[in-house]
Amino acid sequence: MSKGWADGKNQSKIVNPKTADGKRMENMVNKLPALKKLRATSRGDSYSEITTAGDISEEYKNNYDKIVWTKPEEKEKPKFRTKVNGKYTDED
Repeated sequence: MSKGWADGKNQSKIVNPKTADGKRMENMVNKLPALKKLRATSRGDSYSEITTAGDISEEYKNNYDKIVWTKPEEKEKPKFRTKVNGKYTDED
């Protein structure tokens, strides 16, 4: 395992992504958008902070504010009785 980046010796070290250190660093980069952006620009790729997998048509963009976001109705929670040492806890 490397000593760290503070000593200045490891700054230009290229880590093999198949090693444990490489996997750890890839996970760290994938969690932080700033590091993802740096990685993408260093590889010559374009980076977008917003990722969508759905419809991005003009109609969707124009009518996005008209979407009514509702929550489903809350259902009554089931009532459970617990037994401790042969007696139900709700009985006194």
